[in-house]
Amino acid sequence: MNKFLDATLKFVAFLGLTLGLMFSVQGQALAQTVNGKEPRICVFDLLGAKGPIFNLAQEYALDGRKNGYGFNPVVYTNESVAAKDFEIGECDGLVATGIRTRKYNSFTGSLDAVGGLPNYDAVLLALKSMASPQLQPVMQQSDFEVGGVLPFGTAYVFVRDREINSLSKAAGKRVAALSHDESQRKLIEQVGAQPISADVSNYGSMFNNGAVDIIVAPSIAYSPLELYKGLGKKGAIIQLPVAMVTYQIILRKSKFQPGSGQKLRAYVAQEMPKALEAVKKIDRQIPDKAWLKMTDADKAEYTTMMREARISLSKDGVYDGCALRLLKKVRCSIDGKASECSLPEGYVVPKSCPVAPM
Repeated sequence: MNKFLDATLKFVAFLGLTLGLMFSVQGQALAQTVNGKEPRICVFDLLGAKGPIFNLAQEYALDGRKNGYGFNPVVYTNESVAAKDFEIGECDGLVATGIRTRKYNSFTGSLDAVGGLPNYDAVLLALKSMASPQLQPVMQQSDFEVGGVLPFGTAYVFVRDREINSLSKAAGKRVAALSHDESQRKLIEQVGAQPISADVSNYGSMFNNGAVDIIVAPSIAYSPLELYKGLGKKGAIIQLPVAMVTYQIILRKSKFQPGSGQKLRAYVAQEMPKALEAVKKIDRQIPDKAWLKMTDADKAEYTTMMREARISLSKDGVYDGCALRLLKKVRCSIDGKASECSLPEGYVVPKSCPVAPM
């Protein structure tokens, strides 16, 4: 655990601070629920009650009570249990990874789409747009509302053997696939590899002990999960962003004051540059020798594969077409010469998609 704190303390502390502040914006954002009780927020923190995210959430909950509003953060070290308790009404809000929260909001849940955000400029532009009032309609689905989206690091492909440096060489290899993410399994099967069911709590150890040959993980996981052990002397991190991992706040809308979600989203967007700088700093802490650069030809192959995967998964109902349109707009605003910018979207886009300003 000390390695976790040493490697990620500043980033996680910022995330925890942001979380606390988001719950205390102007003393109004998280008022008491309709039955007069404090809202319960399921907070996923891998380190439990002693973790930085939960501790800072507690500090700001106490501050909120002193100022006439409050919430009760409930810590979970198992993300699936936190999500289950939120779903059955044990909690009024959930803080978890975007892949886990996709079932509560398909739009923001698609921000983690493979190849959706290829660089940090795209991440900043996309996540800041989440605060746009024009996107309010897609931030609410059923009784759930998105309270904010934060970056949690760029996901890369980690291989135990750097000879696995192309899609063709991934065929037949064992790849960890999060059991709750249908898109991962489909992508793995698409390249001819073998998906092995995993969870956030064990996919790092599966890679380190050789149970799988490949994992896709955010750069922030390199030190806390000791992924350098799995890399050893032969492995590498392929230096091509596969996706942006997000941390999302989901509220049960009926339990909060009207307008709370928009206030939270605005605060998150305001703090986005700081969050991204923290993520970039984590990337810079990974040794240069761990990275494996790709040839332009391999990059083009991966880019084409990821575009085709987004289209296929949209047709399967995994990714939201409105979100994919936004992501394409972001990518092409940053690199208008990209080949996809002259190609048709290919995925299903509802006519009712809102347009967010860039």
